[in-house]
Amino acid sequence: MIILIVAMDESGLIGKLDSSNGMPWKNAEELKHFKNRTLGHTLLMGKNTYLAIGKPLPNRKTIVLSNHYQSDEVEVRNDLNNIIAQYRQLNKDLFICGGASLYQQTIDLVDQLEISVIHGEYSGEVYFPEYDKRKFTLVEKIPYETFDKYIYRHC
Repeated sequence: MIILIVAMDESGLIGKLDSSNGMPWKNAEELKHFKNRTLGHTLLMGKNTYLAIGKPLPNRKTIVLSNHYQSDEVEVRNDLNNIIAQYRQLNKDLFICGGASLYQQTIDLVDQLEISVIHGEYSGEVYFPEYDKRKFTLVEKIPYETFDKYIYRHC
């Protein structure tokens, strides 16, 4: 399954350029959820998201989508359609985890959206892209103490 996973505030904010990890908030509960959800799976992210994180996340395979980046720590690829086709053929989960440009490129290609909405509004510059919400059906809402998790399936 191709899964877009994202945390945002109530206004759709997903990133802050001058933060230590690219995120506008510090939310241990949501980070723990992300870790538990993605352990043992493959993460696909853009170069800027990877650089904001600063290292491969433990016990997960990381693919960085970029035409101009090289790394010995992670797999770097430049053909998004090929990556998605490969994971569909293998019937393995692929988590699209940022940033905004990659979300925009994949929103119509994913099978599922997993959106954590952090309670409150924060300051930052990067927002989740606009998309046609009619193409997705809410299948589950899971309340947590500091955020709500929404799971949508592509229609």
